[in-house]
Amino acid sequence: MSTPRNTTSLVTELCWGAWSELGVSGWGRTHENWAIDPEPLIIFTSSIGSAEPRLRDEAMDWCIQNWRHISQARLGNVLRREPSLATDSWGTFAATVNARTGVHWPEATTERSHYRVTGRSTLRPLSEPSLVVLRMRAMFGVGARTEILRYFLFHPRSKTTASVLAQAAGYTKRNVAEACDLLVQAGLLTSRTVGNRFYYSLSDARTLAAFVGPIPDILPDWNALFRIAGTLRRLGDQAGEHSVDALVVETHQAAQDLEQDLDALDIEGPQRLRGAGILDEWDRWSTALLSDIASGAWPTEGARSSVSVLPDAADRRTTKSRRQKAPVAG
Repeated sequence: MSTPRNTTSLVTELCWGAWSELGVSGWGRTHENWAIDPEPLIIFTSSIGSAEPRLRDEAMDWCIQNWRHISQARLGNVLRREPSLATDSWGTFAATVNARTGVHWPEATTERSHYRVTGRSTLRPLSEPSLVVLRMRAMFGVGARTEILRYFLFHPRSKTTASVLAQAAGYTKRNVAEACDLLVQAGLLTSRTVGNRFYYSLSDARTLAAFVGPIPDILPDWNALFRIAGTLRRLGDQAGEHSVDALVVETHQAAQDLEQDLDALDIEGPQRLRGAGILDEWDRWSTALLSDIASGAWPTEGARSSVSVLPDAADRRTTKSRRQKAPVAG
C-alpha cells in the first residue's frame, strides 16, 4: 500500500482556508471563491482540534468575537443529525464560548481552563463573495427565513417542499414551514399545491440575487463535504494500525458509506476494485480530492464528474473551467 500525502494535514488546510475567509488570523487566502457555511465549519473544527490546537484556539477566538452571526438553533440541529460530532472536544469548545459571551450553544460541558481571547481574528467585510451567508444574515436576520432564501438563491429555479428545505437549511420542518408562509405573504416566495404538498419557489430570483450581491462560484454542501473529509482523515490515520485485510474491509465500507454524499456534491468516487487493489486506488483518489479542496480548487478530472455553476444576478455564462465548476449546496 502506498503512503499518501498526510490526510490530516490536508483536512486541516481545508479548515484553515475556510476560516481565513471569515477573518481568522494565520493562513493565506485559498477559498475566496467558496461560500463559507459557519456552523458545520465550527463543529467540524472542534472535532479535529487536538491535531491542530492553534486552529482550534483561533477559531474559538473568532466565535467569541462574532457569535452574533452564528445560529444556535442550527448548531443544535447539525449536532443532532451528526451525533458523532457531539464529542468532548465540542462540549469544551461550546462551553468556552458560552462562558465568555453569555450565549447558550448546545451540548456544552466544561470550559477550557486558562484560555485567553487573543483578539487576533477579525471579521472580513461582508461584501466579499465568500461571506454571502453572513451577509444575508446581516440583511435578513439569523434564522430560518435567511437559510430558506439562501437555498433558493443557490437554487434559483428550484420548486421544493418544506421537508427538503428543512434538511438543507438546518432548521426543523415546523420552523421552515412557518417561515415559508411568511415569505409567501411578503411576496418573496410563491407556493402551489400538488396533492397534499406545498411546493415553494422564488418569486423573482434576479431581484433577490441583485439585492444580495456578489455570490461565489463554489457553493458546496459543507455537511456532506465534512463527512467525506472526516472519513478520509480517519482512514488515513488508521492506515498504519491495521492489517491489509482489515483495511480492505474498512475501505470498501467507507466507499459505500460515502456514496450519497459524493452524489450530493457531484464528485466521482474511487473505482471499486476488488480485494487489496482498492487500497492504492483509494490513496490516489483521496489524496487528489483532498489536495484540490484544501487548495481551494474544486476537484479536477479523475476525482469529479460533471457539475454545474450557479448563474449570478447578471445571468453570467457557465464557465468552461474544469477546476472551478462546482455543485450547489443543499
